Amino acid sequence: MNKNNNCVIKVSKDDKTILEYIKSKTNAPYSRIISILLKKFNSCDTDEKNKINDEISKNKFYTSDENKIIKLKLTENEVNILKEISKKTGFSSITKQAKFLLLNSIKNEKLFTNIEIDEFIKTRTEINTIGKNIYQLLKILRSGNSVKINDNNLKKSIDNIRDKIDILSNKLGIIIEKNNERI
Repeated sequence: MNKNNNCVIKVSKDDKTILEYIKSKTNAPYSRIISILLKKFNSCDTDEKNKINDEISKNKFYTSDENKIIKLKLTENEVNILKEISKKTGFSSITKQAKFLLLNSIKNEKLFTNIEIDEFIKTRTEINTIGKNIYQLLKILRSGNSVKINDNNLKKSIDNIRDKIDILSNKLGIIIEKNNERI
């Protein structure tokens, strides 16, 4: 979960199609649809819950071959190399490191290491701080009248800076989200 108490739920293509159909017919948000479905489950009798639990444990809901598990045999030396690389890139496991290397070799879009993503997050935070500081400076200049300023030019410049900060911040946010979804 993130700071906003939101979470990401992965569903198969078939389940997504069903959710989209329900959404189109009810015009309800996904969160409301899922909430109602969960309440329906809680209101089931024990036999019905047991049937659902059996079906879930047999993975019958996830028949889409959207995700596959691949097992690799590696030598001890290869495992040690992956461990060293994962320490340098900030991945917590060699599995994530191996997936990162594989995806980066087959995808057109570059994925970033955890350390690079952390740097993007820090940069986005610093950029937002700069924007806030500029705004505070403008408030001080306007209130003190210590310097004669052309309000229109200053406002245009600050608006331009703010817009560019917003664009950069959004692009960094998209990079971070895409990267987190894929690894």
